Amino acid sequence: MSILIQVLEQTYSSNTPWEQVKYAFVDSGHVTTLRLDGQCGVWLDGTKHGESHRLAATASPEQAIFFLLTVFDRIAQCKQSGGSWIIGHDGRTVASIHAARFPLTIDG
Repeated sequence: MSILIQVLEQTYSSNTPWEQVKYAFVDSGHVTTLRLDGQCGVWLDGTKHGESHRLAATASPEQAIFFLLTVFDRIAQCKQSGGSWIIGHDGRTVASIHAARFPLTIDG
C-alpha cells in the first residue's frame, strides 16, 4: 500500500497553462520533510541526500502554509483509511488538493 503525492517537475509561472506543466509522483514513504521556502514554495525532501521536489508554488506565503497543512491532512486521512492513494492538485491552490484511491475501480 502506498500514497503517491503529485509534485511539479519544474518551476512554472502562475500564467503557465496547465497543459504545459509537467508533474511527477513521489511515494510518501520516501518523504522525510514537507517544508516551506519562506516565500510561496512548498517542498518535499526525500530520503536521498539532496533530493527535493517542489510540491507547489502558491500566490502568497500564507497560502503556502495552508497548502502544506492540507497535504499533511490528506496524507493522514489516507493512512487512516488504508489502501493505496494518489494525492493530486494543480500546484497552486489549496482547494485543488484531492486524494483518490488507486487502482480506480468502477462499479457498474
